[in-house]
Amino acid sequence: MARFEFKLPDIGEGIAEAEVVEWFVSVGDVVAEDQPVAAMMTDKATIELESPVAGTIIERVGEVGDMLAIGSL
Repeated sequence: MARFEFKLPDIGEGIAEAEVVEWFVSVGDVVAEDQPVAAMMTDKATIELESPVAGTIIERVGEVGDMLAIGSL
């Protein structure tokens, strides 16, 4: 089985980082394509990130409150 690494996408408007507000999934959960996995907050808005693929969550990077750079896992 291939491993897909989800990287924090470029949200636009020169945003360099986003804060993890909430995780909607846990390690071991099975997710569908387009299923919301996390809420992220920038200085402009809070958005829900959706899974680009179906699969099983094997790792989460970042805890609630952590700031993650655009392009990071």
